[in-house]
Amino acid sequence: MTHAKVSPDGSADTSAGSDRAGDAAAVEEASLALVELTLRALSASGQLSVLQVRVLLVIQQHGPLKLGDVARLLDMSLPSASRLVTRLADDGLLLRSTPSHDRRQVQLVVSAKGRKLLNRLRANRLRGITDVLAAMPPADRTALIRGMASFAKAADDSQQPAPD
Repeated sequence: MTHAKVSPDGSADTSAGSDRAGDAAAVEEASLALVELTLRALSASGQLSVLQVRVLLVIQQHGPLKLGDVARLLDMSLPSASRLVTRLADDGLLLRSTPSHDRRQVQLVVSAKGRKLLNRLRANRLRGITDVLAAMPPADRTALIRGMASFAKAADDSQQPAPD
């Protein structure tokens, strides 16, 4: 199967010389536009760093979590995770709780204020994506959406542990 490369002018190169490295470079370049939309949404909030948002998202997705779990999931040191969590908790974006069965284990959850902030960031990002999609020809938009869904599934499948 031949993979199409996209040249800087946006045209597709479907020649036999297309390769996976070229495909990956084209996807990586396009993904930078999504990163830029995310950074603009984050900048508009004026409150949090990218790393702080990552902490909130990981806790929202996997929580409640212990501090060590946050550090492991974000591949950071325990002291770094502790500083980030303390700042987010001090800002009212995270809540700490202790289960009655083990008071030594502090559980972290995203507060209502934190969820509201994440929802606002997502809404800002979606507005930016919507604007970009509206500027695309309908056939390209349809192909992109189909391709992104397939990409997300393949990425998810590649993250699954191998069966025993």
